Amino acid sequence: MQDQVVMALADLFERYRRLGGIPLVAYDADFPSPAELLPAQGGRVGWQPWRRPEPGDFNNIAAALKMPLHADISAFFGHYYAGNVPGCFKGLFLTLLQPWNQQDFERLQQNQIGHQLMLQKLKLPASWFLASCRDEQRLVTLDNSSGEVLLERLGQGRIGVLAPNLAHFLRRLEPCG
Repeated sequence: MQDQVVMALADLFERYRRLGGIPLVAYDADFPSPAELLPAQGGRVGWQPWRRPEPGDFNNIAAALKMPLHADISAFFGHYYAGNVPGCFKGLFLTLLQPWNQQDFERLQQNQIGHQLMLQKLKLPASWFLASCRDEQRLVTLDNSSGEVLLERLGQGRIGVLAPNLAHFLRRLEPCG
């Protein structure tokens, strides 16, 4: 399933590029990424997904939390450095998160740990955030047990199932500008 997630993510990046050309993000000279297309102009820089030669993983998170992690979480966050991708899934507008560089990948892992500790404290099932929604109280997450993609209300848990798995979700997500 991990290969399907990586292929679906690559396809999503290509659909996003075809939609509007090279996506732009705010340029930060102190926070470079191999995904950047230089030179930066007007405070913005173009980006393209950059495939990591050695994928990152979440094994350190699994060890720290003393729990198995669904393999799709490493497949999704560990293979590329890229900008975030705005999208729409069945009328739900969201921003799919991606690490920009190694420092951002490590910060993402720390935020995932914080999310997991909050869920444990609230006695909610384990899930990993994938995207933010326009309504900041909702998140798109990956259910750690089943691998389903969920819509959750922050601090309250599952609202509903969006897709049976992450590859399916990524294939159906429509990038938007």
